[in-house]
Amino acid sequence: MRSMTVKEARDSFDRMLEAARREGVVLRDGRIDAAVVVFPEEYARLRQGRAERLPKAMDKIAAEATTSGLTEEELVELLKQPD
Repeated sequence: MRSMTVKEARDSFDRMLEAARREGVVLRDGRIDAAVVVFPEEYARLRQGRAERLPKAMDKIAAEATTSGLTEEELVELLKQPD
């Protein structure tokens, strides 16, 4: 993935879009990653992958909770508590 500063992206928007089409672009503001620009097809692929992994992650967490002795009632109480 290519990296460019926010100023570079602003000054040459067409070049930034072309790079995003090919490989994605990380926009940096000083030392901070401010944004990532990808084309819609790549974004859809990333979202789909996340959606496919979610049920597996939930099953794993449920198994760990059961192994640790956490009951469904305790889980409900935990989820009710504010952060």
